Amino acid sequence: MTNPPVIHLAERRKAPAMPAKRAGKAQDRQSAIISLCVKYCQLLAAYDAGFDADPTGDSEFAGTGRQTFRALRLLTKIVALSPHQSAGAEALSENEARAMTAVLCSLYGLRNGEELLPEEKTFVSFFASCLTDYFGHCVAYRASEDCRVARVP
Repeated sequence: MTNPPVIHLAERRKAPAMPAKRAGKAQDRQSAIISLCVKYCQLLAAYDAGFDADPTGDSEFAGTGRQTFRALRLLTKIVALSPHQSAGAEALSENEARAMTAVLCSLYGLRNGEELLPEEKTFVSFFASCLTDYFGHCVAYRASEDCRVARVP
């Protein structure tokens, strides 16, 4: 019986490298904001589910995950994509406004009169600004000639 061949380091280095990861498909702003809002709400729902499942009563096992830290990072990303961050950007779409409203409703700082975290305060102020632009855009459209022409049967 013979021993298996010895692989030398020089030969191992010649092995082909792992293929590069494919670049993800570029998302438009609306898709990115809605996707981040959904992920935020899912993280907080998972965090809450842990408390529901913990039978100890003193949350011995719940609350040990990193969901809240990830959720705060997502809030920062949502604010960064906000149309209020770039000059000349279009106002929020209705779907973006609905997704961001869901985030607003699930903020931990708004539950039981708790204090808002700095990231949550930033989100609330940017969202309020975005809604102001959104409703201003709606009012401007209703007063425009395009809207009058669209209404005429």
